Amino acid sequence: MKRILIIHHGEGVGGGLIALLGLIEELKVNNKVEVLSIFDSNAVDYIRQAGVNVTLAKTTFYLKFYRLFLHSEASYFNLMDCVRGMKNLITYFLSKYIFARKELQRLPFDYDIVYLNSTFISDWAAAANALGKKVVIHVREPLSMGILGFRRAIIRETIKKYCDKIIAISEDNSDRIGLREKTTVIYDPVVLKDRKGTDQIIPEDGLKYFLYLGGTQRIKGFEQLIKALPFLNSNVRIFFLGGNHALQAGRLKKIILCFLDPYLWRMKSLLQKMQNSAHIINVGMVDNVFGYYTRSLAVISPFWKPHAALPILEAFSAGKPVIVSDVKGMDELVNSSNGLFFENNNFKALASAINAMAELPSEDYQALSEGAAKSYQKLKDNKTTVQYVLNTI
Repeated sequence: MKRILIIHHGEGVGGGLIALLGLIEELKVNNKVEVLSIFDSNAVDYIRQAGVNVTLAKTTFYLKFYRLFLHSEASYFNLMDCVRGMKNLITYFLSKYIFARKELQRLPFDYDIVYLNSTFISDWAAAANALGKKVVIHVREPLSMGILGFRRAIIRETIKKYCDKIIAISEDNSDRIGLREKTTVIYDPVVLKDRKGTDQIIPEDGLKYFLYLGGTQRIKGFEQLIKALPFLNSNVRIFFLGGNHALQAGRLKKIILCFLDPYLWRMKSLLQKMQNSAHIINVGMVDNVFGYYTRSLAVISPFWKPHAALPILEAFSAGKPVIVSDVKGMDELVNSSNGLFFENNNFKALASAINAMAELPSEDYQALSEGAAKSYQKLKDNKTTVQYVLNTI
């Protein structure tokens, strides 16, 4: 039995957290698992419900000043993030060389392995290594190459120097880190627990239902989904799952923030179009999504940025094909046997792909569904697991 400390940033309730919960279920079978969360949020409640102890970072530095040093290809350049990035770089180094070690030393339990659940908390690897612990980092985010490569070099060299093993959730993420000799690609596990139906969903005859997850997040393709709505067939309906990230601020602050990030200007209009569309069934945040998978023809994953999307694997596990943008990384999972591609940033092409899926003859649709199920089974048959990697340390 290994004693594992999982360090989670504690931000956001989404695919990354769902994958972490699946990982915890896997690891706690044969290991002693503890979790240290840098930030407190409702994500912590979900982790505690998984039956593990969660300790929160308590030093003033992490409570008041520390922010994640993000450098992801799945982000957008704007002045606001540029300003934040300089501050976050400073807190990254302070955490790396001073505060992370203090936080780890105050923990009231011992552990053998530190498991970092994000590329962007690599600063904690230095502290764990200095304390003589083995370190594994989970590369969930596609590290940006950048223009000059300065920020990538900081993160990459930290991982190279202080991490014993790297687990990447896709081949693309692995390539971006560029440390193949210590990297294993393991696609995120699909959480099979509590996969019950949803009685509230009563499909109407003649309508074609699809599922979109990701809420209003830009990288998930929210904007191009909304722009595609006027071009959909009249019988298409889309279950819209996820949070509303509308800007909550005073008038003056909104003006400043919208100047720094022009996408925020468009958000109000996009939300209004979604509300007025007959194609959208706005579900919002839910804990159980599999009822919506089973009642949908396909899952729409119109990512605008490179990513390996967990909903694709979840769709395959339910025997459902997918509709995806042609961004980097999608072709690792999706092909003509299990889904349809559309040209990224072309909302009319997205609408055409949705309409094409809705109009498929039953035998063609059945072939895609079987292809999705076979793709999931192939991934499931892969015996290389996180536990396997830990056993090699």
